[in-house]
Amino acid sequence: MKILVTGASGFIGNFLLAALRDAGHEVTAASRSRVEQQGIDYVPAPELGHDADWCRALLGVDAVIHLAGRAHVPSNNADAETEEVYFRINAEATRALAEQCAHSGVKHFIFLSSCHALAAESDKVLTERTLPQPVTVYGRSKLAAEEAIKVIFIKTACAWTILRPPLVYGKGNKANFGLLLKLVKSGIPLPLASVRNRRSFIYVENLVDVVVACLGNPKTYGKSYLPSDGEDVSTPELIRKFAKANQSFQCCPGAVSPSLGSEFSGSVLDSKHSDTPLATNNSLLATPRAARLFPFPEIILKALGRLPGLGALRKLTSSVYVDSEPLREDLGWSPRFTMEEGLVKTLGG
Repeated sequence: MKILVTGASGFIGNFLLAALRDAGHEVTAASRSRVEQQGIDYVPAPELGHDADWCRALLGVDAVIHLAGRAHVPSNNADAETEEVYFRINAEATRALAEQCAHSGVKHFIFLSSCHALAAESDKVLTERTLPQPVTVYGRSKLAAEEAIKVIFIKTACAWTILRPPLVYGKGNKANFGLLLKLVKSGIPLPLASVRNRRSFIYVENLVDVVVACLGNPKTYGKSYLPSDGEDVSTPELIRKFAKANQSFQCCPGAVSPSLGSEFSGSVLDSKHSDTPLATNNSLLATPRAARLFPFPEIILKALGRLPGLGALRKLTSSVYVDSEPLREDLGWSPRFTMEEGLVKTLGG
């Protein structure tokens, strides 16, 4: 199958290209930055917007996997101009690509959306039946793109599949997950021991597996899925998993990374384990750093997270978790990597 991947030079794209190539597909990468992977063709991507011209890139293409889009900007910079950028890149450019796919004989269009198209946070599980109520401009722009796809392809021979992952983590992710990792590495005491939230995540190679499994699969046509690792955790639980993953990474012969080792001892203490580190890097005893969790009223943390400039704190205390069971049933799919295995690979590459 001949496949065009947009946004191919990004965090997810780099993993996806290799997986598609290894699965025997003929792959063309489209991005603003040149992609140089063995066995992968490259075409420059047009400027994303309503007038983006994909005609040459779509010649002979059987399926399109659309990853390209605007991910996020700091919330304190969100204004009318920012909203225009989000909708131009995420919604209008997706509409333009979908219209050209419909006229070019593309058979399957897979769109990487986000669970933010449903909600940025929720104390109830997000499912395929959840009424979309996006509150961020990012989420609204992704939902607008989804709606355009459904309208454009409804009377064409091109099938669509929409994936709405929660936060994606893995080696090279410099966004929200990378921020949390930096906090843990820093050794700064974190007032998160009392947080009782619930969040879903998906390791990038698990997400890539889902995309490859959906490709050309009639069971996925006309459906929207919420893929995840299937391990919903609180922020304190996630930090403990970081520590355990770091211990596993450091204990693997030949796996020690100087760039990580100089920053992160992997030692995490909290109110439940006040005397015993969950993970210890014995090679770093001369310069130990520990990410300490201590209790602090959760209601105050949530109130602080609503203040301008403290959006990262809100993400650490709020909940957003998804139901991936319909995807698992349709595809007979289960994650190749557990969360702990994904975290070890995130730390070790």
